[in-house]
Amino acid sequence: MAVSENEVEITTGRRDGDGHVRLFIFAEQMLALTVGGHGERAPTLLLTLEQARKLQAALSELIPRVEAAKRKEQEAALAEWDGAERRKAS
Repeated sequence: MAVSENEVEITTGRRDGDGHVRLFIFAEQMLALTVGGHGERAPTLLLTLEQARKLQAALSELIPRVEAAKRKEQEAALAEWDGAERRKAS
């Protein structure tokens, strides 16, 4: 994940090579964020410290919601099978 002390690259997507997010310190005062995938790249965003903290807060709020939805999905999948054999013996 970490590329260097001042840079982090994260592989994204479900498949290898779907894309990546790269964060690095720009001009010692801002956080630069780049997003790329399948040979394309969005423009680099430069975030002030305050904006980076808002991003951090947003992730802290949204990640638990994704985790809860994933748990619900897993619980529903387990609840679908009641343990009874569905095949009929010949």
